[in-house]
Amino acid sequence: MKNDDIELIQRILSEDESAFAELVNKYQKQVHALAWRKIGDFHIAEEITQDTFLKVYQRLHTLKDPNLFSGWLYVITANLCASWYRKKRLQTQPLEDIEDTMSETDVYSEHVAEERTKTDAETQREVVKKLLAKLKESERTVMTLHYLGEMTVEEISKFIGVSAGTIKSRLQRARNRLQKEETMIREALEHFQISPNLTTNILQEISRLKPTPSSSKPLIPWTVVASTAVLIVLMLGIGNQHLARFQRPYSFDAQTEMSVELVEAPIVQDMVVVPEVRNQIGSNNAVGKSDTPRPNPDEVLLAAVDTEGTDKGSVSEEWIAGNVPGISDNVRTVLATTDRNIYLIDYNENLYKSAFDGTEWEQVSNLRTFLSDDRWVDKIPLAEFNDTLYIVILNEIFASTDGGETWNSVGECPKADIVDLAVKDETFFLAAEHGVFISKDSGETWEAINNGLKEAVISLDLIQDTLFLSTDTGIYSTGLYRFVVDRWEPVEFPVADITHIRSFAGTDDILYMMAVLDLGDLWNDNNISQYWWLYRSTDKGNSWTEITPKNAHSIFGNQLSFENEPLASLVVKKNTVLIIGWDTGSVIRSSDTGNTWTHVTSTGISVIPGSVQDAVGINDSTFYIYGESGIYRTFDGGISWSRYNTEPKSGLNNLTFVNRGKEKNTSGSLYAMTREEVFKSTDKGKSWHVVNPEKGLKIGIPTSSRIVESGGTLYAKCKSTFEPQIVTLYRLSDTRKTLIPIQGMPVFDSRNLWELLNKQETISPHEGIAAIAKMFAKGSDKSYIEELQKSSVGATQFFKQLAMAHHGQLTMIRRRGLHGMFAVSGNIFYMEYNFKLFRWEPGDTEWYDTGQEETVMFTRDLLKKDLKLAVSGNTVYVGKRDGKLMASFDKGTNWIDFTSALPFPVNDYKQILFAGTTVYIATDAGVVRSENGKNWHAISDPDGINPTMEHLAADDTRLYGYIKDTGIYRLESGTWKQIISEIPDDITSMVVDGNTLYVSTETQGMLHYTLE
Repeated sequence: MKNDDIELIQRILSEDESAFAELVNKYQKQVHALAWRKIGDFHIAEEITQDTFLKVYQRLHTLKDPNLFSGWLYVITANLCASWYRKKRLQTQPLEDIEDTMSETDVYSEHVAEERTKTDAETQREVVKKLLAKLKESERTVMTLHYLGEMTVEEISKFIGVSAGTIKSRLQRARNRLQKEETMIREALEHFQISPNLTTNILQEISRLKPTPSSSKPLIPWTVVASTAVLIVLMLGIGNQHLARFQRPYSFDAQTEMSVELVEAPIVQDMVVVPEVRNQIGSNNAVGKSDTPRPNPDEVLLAAVDTEGTDKGSVSEEWIAGNVPGISDNVRTVLATTDRNIYLIDYNENLYKSAFDGTEWEQVSNLRTFLSDDRWVDKIPLAEFNDTLYIVILNEIFASTDGGETWNSVGECPKADIVDLAVKDETFFLAAEHGVFISKDSGETWEAINNGLKEAVISLDLIQDTLFLSTDTGIYSTGLYRFVVDRWEPVEFPVADITHIRSFAGTDDILYMMAVLDLGDLWNDNNISQYWWLYRSTDKGNSWTEITPKNAHSIFGNQLSFENEPLASLVVKKNTVLIIGWDTGSVIRSSDTGNTWTHVTSTGISVIPGSVQDAVGINDSTFYIYGESGIYRTFDGGISWSRYNTEPKSGLNNLTFVNRGKEKNTSGSLYAMTREEVFKSTDKGKSWHVVNPEKGLKIGIPTSSRIVESGGTLYAKCKSTFEPQIVTLYRLSDTRKTLIPIQGMPVFDSRNLWELLNKQETISPHEGIAAIAKMFAKGSDKSYIEELQKSSVGATQFFKQLAMAHHGQLTMIRRRGLHGMFAVSGNIFYMEYNFKLFRWEPGDTEWYDTGQEETVMFTRDLLKKDLKLAVSGNTVYVGKRDGKLMASFDKGTNWIDFTSALPFPVNDYKQILFAGTTVYIATDAGVVRSENGKNWHAISDPDGINPTMEHLAADDTRLYGYIKDTGIYRLESGTWKQIISEIPDDITSMVVDGNTLYVSTETQGMLHYTLE
């Protein structure tokens, strides 16, 4: 029998340790399912699950109503997932997930057998993720929680704060959409097993959090502590009228019991107390609106602190922060108002505002003020009429007349899952998942208007004084209704085979819709020549005229759909009509209501799955879009787009500078990476524009993982989005706007290898010693290793360890094998793939094996390292993970081991680069240089110490280095000289152009420094 939450919480607060273990066991699958749904990585979801319960343990005493524990747990999990996204912005498994070593003892332990039993199914998970991707966000969550989290409809309802009826409907719709695959998804999700040690790990972490108990009773009774705390507060002049602001712990029994939690916090005597107003958030000092003047985000001056030893005359005394093409928190609502302002609400309930042509977002309030820590809402509809904003939260409508800074309650609305809101005069229209409601007296009374409505509602539009509803009819499929007199009527389509729409929009004069065939027709008939149409209507949908752009049917699909299926959003304003691809970055535009069309390919929109989810228009030249890659806007009617995010300082690395010519000039460009995208700036980081790779791989949309510069050209290592085993190199196009495949270069492809590994026999722990012996035999089977080697290319050690690795190790070794470095010298290309170094030149039909590969056991520490690679002309230097330094002077045909020639022992190579004819190598023991590869010299500072540099950068022949927590150094007359002593944050990459030093940092974005 399951323990009641209230009873468990009471026992936990009474310091019953077993009760918390029961709570973890009860909810861990649910939490893990939600984290996996949001993050997409099974193992990282386990880490977030652990962090969630640690936070629950630390904050359980703050939960006011234990009946709301389930929803409170959901909020904590969702917030930790959002925090992970902000910090990581990467879709890779952390190295910490793998074992400390990968010895044979490890591999053939009983733990290995259990791990292999859990899943041999990384591929199966990926297939399930792709199938679930066909569903709406809300349906994916319900399916995952139901099957993976093993939750009932009622439990899901409490967990995510949505009615049980809605959960049932979402689950049924999901099943209907995936009728053929539902059994496979159910079985796959039910067999995904989280770590059996998860509860134990959580309890161990909690034991570390607990202070060592005293052997005697406290010297001062808690009642005295509480009284003293209250007395101090009163002495500071706060006043007893504000004591209610202190946290009152939830009490199960006593009526007047009180406890005080002691926290470390500064005492500030001067306090400004804002009177509390019911149903109102914000004030003249609203949350998110600081009195402190906001600096210009393009040029924030950070004064460098002078320290002894710094040459003040050699550098300017300030860092300048540039804008960074970061990624916003996921956006749930965007609204364009009649006064040409843009409002958005993110998934942290922050409300942001910007002028349509503004330079930064202003956070005007946080709508979580309407919610306790125990509650979460799926959607927050936002509308505007007559200079007043309206929102719906928890079945109550609020209004703001000051741009969202303060909100006042308008009144309650029907208790339903509200998805959209429209306002005109004193009439409110509410769309819920299962119906529509109208109030003609500003929210005082409500009436349901559902006559004729048969499908779940997605959105509501009030266009030309007519109500239109978009309804849910299937995967990527939407129905369209309009309200006529007293009932909803389906909009009649001009072609009998068309039953659904993909997108719908309208102006004061014209309606537009993108109509599509039923998805079943697409599945059953691959010979259909036309899948979608674009229509317009000038009589509120009574008649339609086709305006489909010619030769535009194949630019919006991806491999999760049919190639010609239109995955696109439609947005219109005045005479401008835009069709914007969700994944492709393409825009088809018309400036004459659809009479003529132009296809724009190099738009500046990132080419990644889900890059565009929706769009809004301000005027006929200004539009906003948002999706997985952030927020974009255009001022030229959709021709060019630039990012405009709420959090500009997020994730930036791999800084690279490219000059167009041999001489230094102003035409050089700065390139950088964030997530799996490449960006370009020509104004020292003030603005950034995406550089998309063109389709060139066999499958899917390519994404980038590394960039390098060579000979005034940028090169990128790209992989297929949904088949990461396919890897090749791209280069910057002649227009310098896109990345294009290098002509004639073969691709690396390990799909056959991964398929073989996925077919490895699953070992059950019930087989005991026999199972372990079977695994040992498999790892020692030369014929099996040879079979793996025939399926792909790579280091021999790579295949040996794949053959005997358990699942967690297998996943990490495979991923790291695709993560290798590459370098370019003229028309000669070098790339590491599966821990082996290859070379290719134009005219070659395959990559040449240079003979350099990793030969030592892949431990966790070794897998954390990258091969270090640098080339110049025919000279190649390789710093291997095992500490060996290899060099070739004939393009990698013959090699010399220079390890013993170094002036000190080296375990780890940090960077190798050429500056002129001199090669510099940063190691864990210091930096060395050589002019001829034979004689090596350590580089010291004025005190004769060999400093360890984390990063090197060169401008022609001048070398710069960075030491963490110490500063920036320049090599002058063969000696390191410190030139910058204060750096606002840890540096992740560094590049120099003339007298400008650029750095990317952990949390401060990109900074540049002017050198004198």
